[in-house]
Amino acid sequence: MKRVLLLLFLVACAYEPTGLRYAIDGDTFVLNNGTTIRLLGIDAPEKGDMLYDRAAYELQRRLVGRQLVFEGEEKDKYGRQLSFVFANGENVNIDLVQEGWARAFMHQNTKYEALIDKAQEKSRTERKGIWNIDDRSYQRLAGRCAEFRCPVGALAVASKYGDVFYNCGCSAVLVIVPENLICFTSLQDAIEQGFRETKKC
Repeated sequence: MKRVLLLLFLVACAYEPTGLRYAIDGDTFVLNNGTTIRLLGIDAPEKGDMLYDRAAYELQRRLVGRQLVFEGEEKDKYGRQLSFVFANGENVNIDLVQEGWARAFMHQNTKYEALIDKAQEKSRTERKGIWNIDDRSYQRLAGRCAEFRCPVGALAVASKYGDVFYNCGCSAVLVIVPENLICFTSLQDAIEQGFRETKKC
């Protein structure tokens, strides 16, 4: 009985309401108290995107077992708390961008705009995480891009009114109106312009 009581006491002591319960993806997580936190000023791969699992892991690794401090309590339309998060004093938002597991997103006029820009430039220059893209799988179908009047060397396309890019063999490309078509010579270029790889072809 004493052992059971001791175990319950230890569990109660270890429980931290504002501690990490689990990461949803690379920029969103849930606290033990049920609050969902969306990291401000950054965007990480969504479920089904390239490097989604790794980005979620990298967020979780930075939060688990650490003292978390939140800067910002505004809620978005989904009821998520929008915050800059500090884990043992380290700015997690900036760290994820600097290591290439997220990119700058709607960060203009935030307190950390300059730091996020600097972090992203470093990760892009060093081709870390999402910026270290292997174009070889797209090169196989690059010849099809010419059918859409893309310049020589193009290997991916997108609609200027969309948020995803496609390889030129995707049937979805056929519904993009020619004047809305954007051609990319590298996947890194597409990602830098704010596009994500499509989940469906």
